[in-house]
Amino acid sequence: MIRKQINTRTRHVPVPLSFLISTANSFDCEIYMECGQRNVNVKCYDEMIRHLRPSGHSILFCFNGADELAAQKKIEKIFHN
Repeated sequence: MIRKQINTRTRHVPVPLSFLISTANSFDCEIYMECGQRNVNVKCYDEMIRHLRPSGHSILFCFNGADELAAQKKIEKIFHN
């Protein structure tokens, strides 16, 4: 399992939710965001809409599975472009 704090405010334009979900679904691992006391499944649109309440400039992402390192690098890159 990889846990990575990612600054989500480095981009001038916010990342579209649909793009983040689509990117997460291209990997064969679980991807969650810790939002408060909840773990929000990044691959699930309904969970993202209902429970995504980021506070601050960064979000803790958790990657767990076969290609977790590749997923972590790709998600991190999305927020740094």
